[in-house]
Amino acid sequence: MLGTGAHSKVWKAEINGKVYAIKTFLYQSTQDPDFMLIPIDDDIEYQYDDESPLKPNSRRITQATMDSLHLHATSFYNECRVFGRLKELGREHLGVKAYGYLQFDLSDEKVQRHFLPFGNGAREHLALKGNKEPSDEDVIRHFMEHDDLSKPMMGIVKEWVDSIDGADAWESSDPELIKRYIRHMPRLLRNLKELHKSGIVVRDVKGLQYLDGQLVDFSFAWTIPHIFGPESGVRPPWTFESIAAWDLQCFQYMLDDLDRKAELAVPRLKKHNLTAWPKDDIYDRLRPRPQLYGPFLPMLVHDDDQIHEMLRRPPFDPAKFNWRAVQKSTKKGASATGRVTKTKAPSKKTAKRSVKSKRKDEQDEMVRQQD
Repeated sequence: MLGTGAHSKVWKAEINGKVYAIKTFLYQSTQDPDFMLIPIDDDIEYQYDDESPLKPNSRRITQATMDSLHLHATSFYNECRVFGRLKELGREHLGVKAYGYLQFDLSDEKVQRHFLPFGNGAREHLALKGNKEPSDEDVIRHFMEHDDLSKPMMGIVKEWVDSIDGADAWESSDPELIKRYIRHMPRLLRNLKELHKSGIVVRDVKGLQYLDGQLVDFSFAWTIPHIFGPESGVRPPWTFESIAAWDLQCFQYMLDDLDRKAELAVPRLKKHNLTAWPKDDIYDRLRPRPQLYGPFLPMLVHDDDQIHEMLRRPPFDPAKFNWRAVQKSTKKGASATGRVTKTKAPSKKTAKRSVKSKRKDEQDEMVRQQD
């Protein structure tokens, strides 16, 4: 076993003489949708703290929506939908390659024998808790975090990335590793924008998700069509555009982190010249522009309580991806395309019209109040 994350465990395995990485998903993460979007979902009761299942709320989250979220917002399906989209578009280079999924019957003794050698720590832990002679099933339940052995454990077979750095390379201060990451960043930024053009938002962009210049984790990613897309009306129509902006903001945090490491390296390293998302204070140094008067929409995030304003729009809105055109073209055998055009900045005329319209609305409101 290589490691454990929030949703999964990762294993190095050999199949027919070839080495792969197999990602197995924790049972709870395949059952409970992770759909919180801060700040618009601050008032929804989220029940991970007491490990009880999420419950639909008739006012905000209906049972029908919850049923869709199980397919659109759980870790296993999140990854499957991303890899399926990239395969149908011929863009599998945008992430680590996936070869398919597996189902493990953990109630089968033959399957258990493959995992039990890694569960000695779980056996000792159960003994300390009072279970002096835990059965193999007890060990599997505890170690694999899979309560119901009658339900299959899901897994995805991925390309093995033979990286000498390991998953902790991003935290390293080794100058050679820093230079390597700086060389990777232009391509990784292009790939992130290509994911947005493909109708995909990552939602969890950080250095630890990349291995040797490849994005390897899509367990938080959402793909159009989605229950939170503009067609459903469950969430605002700008939801995916806002999340795409947050993806770019998080990538900018990665760039800033590399800048700091390059500055502290001995000898000092040459910095990159990339900008994924302009810093907010840049607008304070520019002459006033009508389109910057606000108010601004928030960036919708899942792991940050601070409110981040979307002061500008991302280059591509993933929600505009034409997934119907892709389905039609693939059925006919043609090359798949669902091109998302670049978002245009508001023109001066458009900005002036919006300002005039806003002023007129304010004047009309004042007249109504006087009446």
